[in-house]
Amino acid sequence: MSLPRSATPSSEPADVAGSGHPAGRLIKSILPLLVLLLLGLLLRHLPGTHGGLLPTVSMLRHGLAGRLLFLLAGTVVCAVGMPRQVVCFAGGIAYGLLPGLLLSSVATVAGCLFGFLWARLAARDWARRRLEQRAGGWLARLDRFVSKHPFSAILTIRLLPIGSSLALNLAAGVLEVRTLPFLAATILGTLPQTLIFTLLGSGTRIGHTVQVVLAVMLFVASGCVGIILMRRRDTVRG
Repeated sequence: MSLPRSATPSSEPADVAGSGHPAGRLIKSILPLLVLLLLGLLLRHLPGTHGGLLPTVSMLRHGLAGRLLFLLAGTVVCAVGMPRQVVCFAGGIAYGLLPGLLLSSVATVAGCLFGFLWARLAARDWARRRLEQRAGGWLARLDRFVSKHPFSAILTIRLLPIGSSLALNLAAGVLEVRTLPFLAATILGTLPQTLIFTLLGSGTRIGHTVQVVLAVMLFVASGCVGIILMRRRDTVRG
């Protein structure tokens, strides 16, 4: 499972969440929240925008077929690395908080599991080359990070609002992380942001500003929890 180590030492927790400058990664993590907040305001206050969504929302609410369509589309979005926050936001608009949370969680986890199994069973060599070309020594550092405690490592990375979910899915498959720890950590680690953006969509749907504010507060809190866990792991390993 071990990969060649980098020639120069580096702080693993600083890098496992993704490559690039920390400020750039932070901006990327906040951008989906800002975009969806703006979209929510447009849907609530611009004439005709909410009505324009009604046919699509009605189709998604149409019995079992509509829910299966949402799950299929959401799984594909998450599997190919597109922003899963959009899936959760749409789930909140279409189904409300609790049903939207359940459906969005299933789609998110299914998409992550698809990428993990695809890298493990069908495209390991391609995924390894791709990750090493795009991220340098990131894969080797991640290997050291997850080798002893895959569940806690993946959970910590999932809780961070920065980094690429697709890259983590592929890397976990390449590094032979066992399926059960990956799945359990993914279910728990993606739940906070799934709740946040489902809340955001649900608040937009029913016009509850409190839900929108709560979503923003939870977004900040989840990022702080992830950072605390990452620093604690860095202290223990140092």
